Amino acid sequence: MIQWSEEFSDLPPQAKETIVQKSAVRTFSNNGIIYLQEDDATSFHFVVSGYVRLSYLMEDGTAILYTVVPPGHSFGELGVFDQGYYPDTASAIGNTRILSVKADFTTQSNMYGGQLQNALSKLIAKRYRTYIDVTKSLYLNNLPARLAQSLLRLVDSLGERAIHEGRDVPCLGSAVNQSDLGSMARGTRGNINRTLKSWERNNWIAIQNRKILILNRTSIENLTLDD
Repeated sequence: MIQWSEEFSDLPPQAKETIVQKSAVRTFSNNGIIYLQEDDATSFHFVVSGYVRLSYLMEDGTAILYTVVPPGHSFGELGVFDQGYYPDTASAIGNTRILSVKADFTTQSNMYGGQLQNALSKLIAKRYRTYIDVTKSLYLNNLPARLAQSLLRLVDSLGERAIHEGRDVPCLGSAVNQSDLGSMARGTRGNINRTLKSWERNNWIAIQNRKILILNRTSIENLTLDD
């Protein structure tokens, strides 16, 4: 059973059922490649369980992680929408199950194709804003500022919560590790770790069971303003 993201919440139940019926279920182990950047976009996908990294390979060979896709959300829709190729690489985090929908489903003369295309257009606009945010953060002058933006963007998009000393606080779950943060914030794992430890000493965050709990969001946000 898939939990649908808000972009697909307006689709009637029959449309969602048709999407599932027309989809192929695929399973990937940790770091398994779902598709590569510039592969032909033959399908778009929904995460059923696990998480998916979306990254972009730059001309110098540097891989930039720009988002992590949680269960219920889709990916690969941009290449399908313009009948082209995938602009990014998708890989699994942990054991991941996805639904793959053939690209021609959105253009077939069925009663749900138009509704699905409308949902995909909303997702593409949202994804474009993410591209812009990532590009801006890459050009911030210092690592703490880049890390602050990257961490908060992931926390907001994944929507996870945890209890810390009686408080319900936002957090970044263990699915995203410090190497992922380094790939997003353009920093080595060692420097990411040292920066997070500094924030922990300042009581801005807490690190528990490989989760990063946000205790003082304002102080973290101010790092980007200082830059």
